Amino acid sequence: MAKTSQERQRERRAERLKEIKRQVDEGSLVIRKMTARERAKYAPRAKPDSSRRNRPRR
Repeated sequence: MAKTSQERQRERRAERLKEIKRQVDEGSLVIRKMTARERAKYAPRAKPDSSRRNRPRR
């Protein structure tokens, strides 16, 4: 039976995470905490007002 797009998406994500874990384990990828300067530079963006998006059409 064919998989839904959501199932395929979950599988792709699982494969990517598996690959990242493999790279971390072998030492070819290092994950570190962000510095305070980086956190300020790449601060999370404010979410857009969702009430405008869900407004019914006229």
